[in-house]
Amino acid sequence: MKMSYLAYEVELSKRHEKILGQRTVLLQQMEEQLENQTKKKNVRAVKFESANERNALLLKDLEAAEDSLRVGLQTQLHPTVIALETKYWASIEEQLPKWEPFLLGRTRNPVEERSSRPKKMQNQLHQDNDTFKNTNSQSPTSTFRTPPRCPRSGKQK
Repeated sequence: MKMSYLAYEVELSKRHEKILGQRTVLLQQMEEQLENQTKKKNVRAVKFESANERNALLLKDLEAAEDSLRVGLQTQLHPTVIALETKYWASIEEQLPKWEPFLLGRTRNPVEERSSRPKKMQNQLHQDNDTFKNTNSQSPTSTFRTPPRCPRSGKQK
């Protein structure tokens, strides 16, 4: 019986050594994996930092380009365009009181209100329009005119 205990103890000792060997291998693998993760983390941090620097430079370039475009637009506008823009905003300011209640949701659209005139007025308007059409009757081809030529273009087709 002693032999069986001795054989059993030898077998247990071999299993123990095998388990310790597997443990050592697993510990080495874990250390290697930790080192790899640390390296990857450092690489990501470096890439992140360089991307932030690149993005900051791009943002500065875009802001500079935007500023130069603003300055270029302000200095290169034709006086006619500036006059039209001024008239446009003046007409907006003039029409705003009429549209403000509609925009605030208090009343109907001012254009719809104008079109909801009494039937008698609408009939009168239609008669006036018909009279105007009859007095200005022209052939259909003569009512459509070609757009004016651009004064800057010296070439003709």
